[in-house]
Amino acid sequence: MRSLLFVPGISERMILKAREAAADAVILDLEDAIAPEQKAEARKMVARVLREMDFGNKEVFVRINALATEFGGDDVREIAASGSAGLLMPKVESPDEVAAVCRILMSEGSEAANEQKRKLLCLIESPRGVLSSGEIAAASPLIAGLVFGSADLARETGCILTEGEPELLFARSHMLLAARAAGLAAFDSPHFMIADLEGLRRASQAARNLGYDGKTIIHPSHIATVNEVFAPSLAQIAAARRVVEAMEAAQAERRGAISLDGRLIDQVHLASAQRLLDQARKLGLI
Repeated sequence: MRSLLFVPGISERMILKAREAAADAVILDLEDAIAPEQKAEARKMVARVLREMDFGNKEVFVRINALATEFGGDDVREIAASGSAGLLMPKVESPDEVAAVCRILMSEGSEAANEQKRKLLCLIESPRGVLSSGEIAAASPLIAGLVFGSADLARETGCILTEGEPELLFARSHMLLAARAAGLAAFDSPHFMIADLEGLRRASQAARNLGYDGKTIIHPSHIATVNEVFAPSLAQIAAARRVVEAMEAAQAERRGAISLDGRLIDQVHLASAQRLLDQARKLGLI
C-alpha cells in the first residue's frame, strides 16, 4: 500500500467516491472525523457499507475509537461482525491495548478472527506510543503495520513544526525501526495543507527516502502524488535491472561482488534491486 485515504464514516457519498479513487487503501473513519453525537450513526453506516459494498482489490480499514472511550468496544465488535475490513487503532500506547482488541475479535468467533488476520494497523501518535512502538509492533501476529501520527505527537510534545518536520525525525525513525524489526509495514502521516501539492511531494519523498512504504492522506487530490513517489520510477527500475543482470553474470563466474559504474555491488545491492523489481511487478509497472 502506497496511499491510504481517510474518509469520514458518516458520509456514504464520500465513501462511494473513495471506492472509485486510485488510492491503494481506504480508511473509513469513526474517530477524529466524527462528532460524538454521530458516532453510533457512523458506526452503523460503516457496518452496512462493509456488508453491501464491493471495494474490489482496494484494501479497506476502519479507524475505530480508542477502547478507553465509550465507543471503542462497540466499534470493534460491530466492524468485526460486518465484514473483512481491517482495523486502524488510534493512539496506541501499549501492547495491552492491542491484546484487548484481539480479545474482542476472538470473542466474535473464529471466522471473524480469521478474516481479520494480519489486518491491524496501529497509529503511533504520542510520546508513550513512540517509546513503546517496538513492544506494540510485536504484540500480535494480527498487526500488519504501524502508522505515524505527526499532528497529535506535535501537540503532545509541544514542538513547533517547521518545513520538513525535522523536529519529529527521531520519532519517525524510531517508529520505522520498530516496524521493520517486527517485519511490518510503516506508513507516514498526512500532509495537512491540502492545496500545497509541492509540499506534499517534498514530504512524501522525505518519508520514502527514510524507508516508509506509503502515506496516509486526507484529500483525493493527494493520491496521484503519493502513488507516484512511493512507486519505483522508470530510472530506478532500469538501474535495478542492470544490478540484477550484472550480479547474475558475476555469480555465473563465481564472483560475489563486482564494480558497476564505479560502485561496489554485492549481495546486499542485489537483494535491494530484486525487492524494487518485485514491487514494480505488483504495481503493474513491468
